Amino acid sequence: MVEAYFKEVLVKVILSLCALYFFLWSQPVNGAHQSLNNKFVIRSAVSKEFKSGLHSKYLAYFAEKLSADLEVSSMSFARRLHELKAGNIDLMVGLQRTENRVDEFIYIFPAYETLKNRFYSLKENSNYFIKYDDFYKKTVGTHRLSKYFTAFDLDKNIEKHPVSTLRQNIQLLLYKRIDAFIHYEESTFPLLKELGLEAQIVKTNYQPEHENRHYLVISRHSPLMKMRPQLKAIIEKAIKNGDLLKIRLAHYQQKALKSN
Repeated sequence: MVEAYFKEVLVKVILSLCALYFFLWSQPVNGAHQSLNNKFVIRSAVSKEFKSGLHSKYLAYFAEKLSADLEVSSMSFARRLHELKAGNIDLMVGLQRTENRVDEFIYIFPAYETLKNRFYSLKENSNYFIKYDDFYKKTVGTHRLSKYFTAFDLDKNIEKHPVSTLRQNIQLLLYKRIDAFIHYEESTFPLLKELGLEAQIVKTNYQPEHENRHYLVISRHSPLMKMRPQLKAIIEKAIKNGDLLKIRLAHYQQKALKSN
């Protein structure tokens, strides 16, 4: 009787271990898992202050196109890179391609957006800025926390006047509180057109050649590695349709309405 009892316990233990094994075996690894509705879940992260920012909206767009759910955490940029390299998050947006990152992550080509910083002034002053040095001793409106290009960012000969929104820079320029401002052309021209100011505020003669190309980047350990052709096709179609530019413009229009 005792022997039968131990045999029964042994069988239960074996069955339990088998069940545990198959449960663990069926779970996705390296950041990918299933949601309650059995949809594939993509994990990403953004900085804490931009949890509902533009990058979160881009991530939501890509997740929707993949018919996946999205989990977005908050963490610093350095930690995001570490977690992406380790495979604890699947993808990031907003990365520029650098030599030291080429071997660490997988860049999805083409860049999902290419942004050009442009200087703007009142039309009556646009011919004054022929070369970069013409901005010396002038006041240039910038966007708080933004980086533009190294020569300008580090230049102490140009006085920078940081503000929170593009609309604020436009108002400062109209009131001649600043001599010029710098901002992405892709966001500036549509807003100037919306405000009916495209003939009054124009690009200066001098313009930097630098462009910012932003890429969608995935972890080498992510199940998204198998979806690289799909991601490439999604980006190409988004560029063709202007989907991401529409998201960018709507985002900044919404921010402007909240700041007014």
